[in-house]
Amino acid sequence: MRIGAARGTFVVGTPDARTRSIWLTQLVLAASVLITAILVMVLQPATFGKWNFLVGTLAVVVLTLATLAAPWSRLPAPAVLAVPFADALAIGLVSSGTELRLGYLWVFPVMWVAMHFRAAALAVMLSLIGLILLVDSTVTPGSIAALRVFVVLISLTFIGITAHLALRRTRSLRRLLRRQAGRLTATLGRRSDQERRTMEILNGIDTGIVRLSEAGSVLAVNDAYSRLYGLDRLDPTLPARSVEYTGLRGMPVPYSERPFSRAARGETFTDASVWLFTAEGEWRALSVTAKRLAARGDEDAGVLLLVHDVTALTYAQRERERFTAMASHELKHPLTVMIGNAELALELDDLTPRTRERFESIIAASDRMLTMTESLVTTSRRGFGGRDEVDDIDLRLIVLDSVASFRATAASADIAIDVRADEPLPIAADGFRMRQVVDNIVSNAIKYTQSDGEVRIRAAVDGGSVVLTVADTGIGIDPDDLPRVLTPYFRAAEAKEKAGGTGLGLGISNDIVQAHGGTLSLESEAGAGTTVTVRLPLAETPRAADDTHRRDPS
Repeated sequence: MRIGAARGTFVVGTPDARTRSIWLTQLVLAASVLITAILVMVLQPATFGKWNFLVGTLAVVVLTLATLAAPWSRLPAPAVLAVPFADALAIGLVSSGTELRLGYLWVFPVMWVAMHFRAAALAVMLSLIGLILLVDSTVTPGSIAALRVFVVLISLTFIGITAHLALRRTRSLRRLLRRQAGRLTATLGRRSDQERRTMEILNGIDTGIVRLSEAGSVLAVNDAYSRLYGLDRLDPTLPARSVEYTGLRGMPVPYSERPFSRAARGETFTDASVWLFTAEGEWRALSVTAKRLAARGDEDAGVLLLVHDVTALTYAQRERERFTAMASHELKHPLTVMIGNAELALELDDLTPRTRERFESIIAASDRMLTMTESLVTTSRRGFGGRDEVDDIDLRLIVLDSVASFRATAASADIAIDVRADEPLPIAADGFRMRQVVDNIVSNAIKYTQSDGEVRIRAAVDGGSVVLTVADTGIGIDPDDLPRVLTPYFRAAEAKEKAGGTGLGLGISNDIVQAHGGTLSLESEAGAGTTVTVRLPLAETPRAADDTHRRDPS
């Protein structure tokens, strides 16, 4: 015995649809004939013993076996006709010379030919059956033989024609459905291509777009919206990882008031402003618009949500406003000095007419420029909400430098300045902005203090804060006006009488201090002076800063 010898394998291939149809039709006929033969053998043995009945039954069995063995997939279609015609002859032998009405079995070959072949083949089949009936009626004459031929032939003809016409209609309907299915497939393909191209276009723009149904369900979301809100690309209906706020570092927007929720309810709005804190830890300013989409054709009505990222525009607008306010405020001082010195020069008695004229021209031009500057201030909004460049600085040096620049002004007004800043004051801040804060506070203290007055400046570390205090013995502020001092453009009546100004200095200083995480407070009494206190966070050590960074992953 050899191990591992090659062994022959017989593989039965899966028959095709045509072969299966031929097998099924023939097997149904063969089963009907065999069941009939068994019943005849039991109930009428004499009929079963007739030679024609036995030959016809055996012919159907042999023909069925041949049908099962024939390679129909390789044979032409007309070759199949041999089977139903041979079945018709076999059924003629089975039904001939008996009292049993076995001619009903002709229904099988008639239906076979009627449903799968042309009308000519059906006519030949009916002619063959009619010929068999005529021969049978001649061999076994009787009074009803002719009537039997007519009835059977008419019945089979009706059945055959009905089946043939029904199959033709079925085939026509099938062809029509196939053509319509092809057209629908082509239309669906074009529609899919159009939607794909549309989504490619929408994904190529920076505007976030969401299409909602009338019921509020999400139909489409582009990449820009998914990126902004941190959505899952596979399932955009999952909760967003980004959070909407009412303002920069403000309060979270309630879920029912979020632009998406409002649009899902069917609301329409234009340029709704929200601040978004993204999953990457960035603040983004958004302008959101919801528009209604009308129903068109087979498309239902819906809502289109458009989200524009206006962060750069918002910061640029704030920077412009901040620059406008700062420039307007800072230009006022040199213009005032120019006008004051020119007016003092005009009081001299030894001026020549030409020199006097030139000083008057300087005053007139400076007045026009001052008017333009103040007009520019009134059209600008407060824009000091952030810090430009943060660095580790010593506030003590800024205070000393600022006081030194104002000593000449204070001396000319007989105002004494007392400064005590004996220790370093480290803070993390924008040095330029801090100088602006100190200048504004010291300038106001000198401006609103009478002659022989005093300005006391103290700067020291208090716990975890750097505290700067500027106290003067000036005109003070009325208790009713104190809550509004930090409001832009507000000036008390006493301040207007004492000196000019725009009312922006303290407001700008307050914004800068708050942007650095500090506070600015005032204490004042009318006629007894004002005290301004600034508290700023003490600069952290490198280790503390690292720990904070690790605790705050954003």
